Amino acid sequence: MHKALAVFVCGAVVASIGCADDDAGPGLRSKSGSSHRGDVAGETTAGSDTAPTSAESACAAVKPPTTLSDAKDARDVRIAGSAVFFQAGAKVFRVLKDGTAKKELYTSPNLVRSYVDATVMVLIETTPEAPEATIRVIRAIAPEGNDGQPAPEPAFPDFPTAADGALPGVTAATNFNAAGTRVFASDETSFYLLADTGDGDTIFQVSKDDPNARTALAQSANVITNPQIASGAVWYVRDQQRIFKVALADVDNGVEQGEPTEVFGIGYASCSLAVNERAAFCSVGSAVERRDLTGANPTTILDAQKSKTQALFGATLARDGALFVRSAAPDEKVKHVIRALEPSGDAVEETFVACGRGMVTDLAVDGASVVWTEEGAGVFLAPR
Repeated sequence: MHKALAVFVCGAVVASIGCADDDAGPGLRSKSGSSHRGDVAGETTAGSDTAPTSAESACAAVKPPTTLSDAKDARDVRIAGSAVFFQAGAKVFRVLKDGTAKKELYTSPNLVRSYVDATVMVLIETTPEAPEATIRVIRAIAPEGNDGQPAPEPAFPDFPTAADGALPGVTAATNFNAAGTRVFASDETSFYLLADTGDGDTIFQVSKDDPNARTALAQSANVITNPQIASGAVWYVRDQQRIFKVALADVDNGVEQGEPTEVFGIGYASCSLAVNERAAFCSVGSAVERRDLTGANPTTILDAQKSKTQALFGATLARDGALFVRSAAPDEKVKHVIRALEPSGDAVEETFVACGRGMVTDLAVDGASVVWTEEGAGVFLAPR
């Protein structure tokens, strides 16, 4: 059994032939992208001649985030409409973006993982007697129209609660290891599951209406990481260094379901993958690299030495042409940061979304906000 993998839906989220040769390494035809540095001036500490670092100067302009919850074990954060959803222990909560109207949506001692979008809440559950996962799908409450008129779109999804002792939703039993199973993306009719199965890590497309209706899209005896949907495909990393995609069926446009195909590989670092409609990006610790969607034209767009902080680059999420990158280790002066990178050709504009933070354990982004969980601290929100 593989151990449970961490998430970035994309949501993250969010966040797809031919097998390309491994790249030669960081020196591969690479060009260092320009880093847009802030003009915010720092101040020296009284009695000290030490000038502030570039990270300290940039962080001085970053406003403190809004605290949405102080739940120390918060995880699986998602944004849907004007609300943020997250799991803490055996409960799933909803809170508005301004920090008000916190509500407990679901509780079960069997809860392992959770995922929420505009139409469903998906729960991975198990029991102390067996490690196998049960998938529970709870449909959002459909708004009712008046006088034959269609109901207005709700500001955020709401979900039914337990009635007469019976938990809501429909369930499906599996032979998956619950501790290594999670939902990483969804669309109008399906959600996408990375499952720890007896045959290895497997990516499934699962019907929102019937979680027993599952299609295996990719499977590996080794570890699969960074699964996401982008550019009409499921993308993922196998063995930390080999990047694959599986084209998703599109009946309306005559596209058939594809087979897993290697797009490119790197032989010198682990790739934390983020993909948008134009390019694939690898956060490799010391740098962020860009490639075409074919795997061609590898370029370093930013390295830690040219960044405002030399903190190593960690898990990365792509949204609306931008990248949101957690630090993999703390900066000596400003602790953990969340970088926002706006790539433009071979250059990149870098800003900080958050500074002075603890270890960021999960991240979600929409058009207006960045939401994250911190180890032992809670759930936080900052504007983009």
